Amino acid sequence: MQMEKKSIVKRKSRDVELIRIGRGYSLSELKEAGLANIAIARARGIPIDILRKTTHAENVEQLKPIVNQVLDSRTKSEKSSRKAKDKEKSKS
Repeated sequence: MQMEKKSIVKRKSRDVELIRIGRGYSLSELKEAGLANIAIARARGIPIDILRKTTHAENVEQLKPIVNQVLDSRTKSEKSSRKAKDKEKSKS
């Protein structure tokens, strides 16, 4: 899965808010988007920055469609593997 958008990081310096591209999404952003398992995110190519502790609403909004795709693909693969196991049991 290719990432179209990158995460953003905000910081303040002398009352000026600076925005830059981040290394990855924070764990709290992943949890808010609905994906609590880091291993699944890494396997799907979602960049994670463990050092970041902040949560930005823009990043969560970017993550939600990506997480939905990941969860949909997992449920489809689990259903197909269950059907295959059921067929094997019925043949035995």
